[in-house]
Order: sequence, then structure tokens, then C-alpha cells
Amino acid sequence: MEKIAFNGTELRVSELGLGTVKYGTDCPHEAAFEQMDVFLDAGGNFIDTALVYGDWGPEPGSSEKTIGAWMRERGTRSRVVLATKGCHPRLDRPEVSRVSPACVHEDVESSLRNLGTDYIDLYFLHRDNPQIPVGELLESLEEEVKKGNIRYYGCSNWSLDRVKEAREYAAARDLKGFSCNQLMYTLAKVKPETLGDLMLLDEPFFRFHEESGMNFTAYMCQAGGYFEKRLAGRPVSEDKAARYASKGNDQILEKLREFCGLGYACNDFMLHYVRMAPFPAIPLGGFRTRKQLLEAIRGIERRIPESFMKELMAL
Repeated sequence: MEKIAFNGTELRVSELGLGTVKYGTDCPHEAAFEQMDVFLDAGGNFIDTALVYGDWGPEPGSSEKTIGAWMRERGTRSRVVLATKGCHPRLDRPEVSRVSPACVHEDVESSLRNLGTDYIDLYFLHRDNPQIPVGELLESLEEEVKKGNIRYYGCSNWSLDRVKEAREYAAARDLKGFSCNQLMYTLAKVKPETLGDLMLLDEPFFRFHEESGMNFTAYMCQAGGYFEKRLAGRPVSEDKAARYASKGNDQILEKLREFCGLGYACNDFMLHYVRMAPFPAIPLGGFRTRKQLLEAIRGIERRIPESFMKELMAL
């Protein structure tokens, strides 16, 4: 798998990132270990998690703890570029923000314990709180960099205005600043009103990344398997239908059906949509089975004709 250099950092990450939302819950330890083994053997090195992943199960932080156990058992820490996220609201009090300097320090320490490591390669603020001055948040992240706890930091689900404000603050004070942004980005047409506090990489955000060269990672880039399920004649859940069912996506579906008849897989196009961005952009994929992961690895390594992608993007 090809490695991508992240601008302004020493990080080189695989062109597919491994999403781990369900590790330790729907994806038990044994299956998660197998996925990470397969991913690493295929040349993958970029693993994305979050402190909150798994808090809905019996063991809080189960995703990070599963990854930590795997790294310890396999001795793989030095071979992995590890990204995690903090400052997400408690699941039982989603209305109460935890984006503050105090929560930054608390959550970094919690993630280090869960992961069984003494440093995190890329640390994201999972949410924003516009009531907190951006400078206070960046200074708290800089403190963690100085401690050696994190190497680089980024943001997820921040508005474009706040990202620009943070960038200006960092430049004026010669700070590292945000190295990466993580938002939803997908070939599928999305109804924004269904996203809650999640945010899309829309056209203004895309132009910002194009002009700044800021690194990017895309979550939900597979649209929850919406096209894949429809192509296979399988039912789509009510929430996925509410988010994606539209005339535009029906047109994309028919074009995907045509291209898949030529030997491609639906997921190939979903992943390459992200990789085509004119800035470092990594799709994050979560997988239920080993077969799905292997198909994605083959798909990211397969080069899609540019003309095919242009046809899809024109719809």
C-alpha cells in the first residue's frame, strides 16, 4: 500500500486508514486483532480510533484498549501511525460540552493509558466548543506536545470559520497548529439535516484545503454501505435511507452498477473519491469482516480510470 506524506509533519500514512469504531463491541478482540494483522501485513499503518469508541458497551474505551492490547501482544507500536480523538461529550449527557483545556489534558492521559503507549502520533479534538477561545485550546494541545504525549494535533467536526481562526492564531504565535482535519466526505449525496453535530467537507471547506494544503481524513466515506447494499439487493436501514435516499444517489447507483459490471467493486469508487482530492486526503474504512477489509485493500491499490470518476462526480 502506498504511503502518503502529511504536509508539515514527519508522518507517512497508508493511503487507507483503518477505522476502529466497533472494536471491543460489535467487533470482538479476536476479530479486531485479525483485522489489524491483515492491515499491517498489507502495508497499512494508519489506525484511527477515539476515546469515546466503545463507551456504549460494557467496557468504556474498548476500541483504544483493544488496539493497545494488540500493539502490546504483537510488538507493533513502532510500525503504526496512531490517531485518536478526545473531548467528546459523555454519551449520557450529550448536551454538555467537554471541549476545554482541562478535558484535553484529562482525555490525553486516558487515551495513553488505554492504548498502553507513551505517545500519540496524531491527536484530534473530536468536537468544538465555540464558547472557548480557540487560543486556549491550542495552547493546551501545545502543552501536550511539549510533554511528548502527542506529536501532532488536529480537529474533527469544527466549522470552517473556527479552523481558520485556529490557523491564524497558530501562525501569529509560531505554534504547530492543526495538522489535520477530519470530517465526513463521501461520493454519496448527503442530507445535511440528518447529521446532527457531524460536519461535511463541503465546497468552501474543500477550497480551503486545496489552498492551504492542510491534511485531511474522511469518515463515513463508504456511506454506511448504502450503494453496496442496494447493488446487492439487500435492505437499507431506515436511518441510512433517510440520509441518502434521493434521485441524485439513484443516478450514482446506476452508474456504479455499470462500472461494477466491468470488474470493479462499489467500494473502489468510494475510496478513490477521497484519494482524488488535490491535498493529502485519507479515507477511513471500518469493516465487519476480513473479506471486506481485503477487498478494500485491493480496491485502494487498484487504479480507477479518471474518466470513470469524472462521470460519477458529474452526477
